[in-house]
Amino acid sequence: MQLRIDWENPYLTEEQTAAVAPGDLDDFYAAACPTDQLNLFFVLLNTCTRAQERGESAEEARLCFLMAYYLFVPLTPPGSWPLAQHYISRAVALDPCPQYRELQDLIFAGN
Repeated sequence: MQLRIDWENPYLTEEQTAAVAPGDLDDFYAAACPTDQLNLFFVLLNTCTRAQERGESAEEARLCFLMAYYLFVPLTPPGSWPLAQHYISRAVALDPCPQYRELQDLIFAGN
């Protein structure tokens, strides 16, 4: 899936959220300018906040997983480790699926 920043609508649809894979985040990071590399995190965060407010726990879990991955693997800003731990823990609390647990083990092992 090709990700892009839409300044007029800084959210992913539920379908886009379900379709985004970690590799898509890697591809976006590799191709984007530094500003958009950061902006993608805020699109994910906006979408996650909206899902949480709507009580859409499966979508919220997916977004927490994606944010944790993006913070820990390609983006790695200052403080990325505790933030990634927070978001992956939230994802696993909402949906303890194997994919989320595997990333949780990786993140908690550290860089």
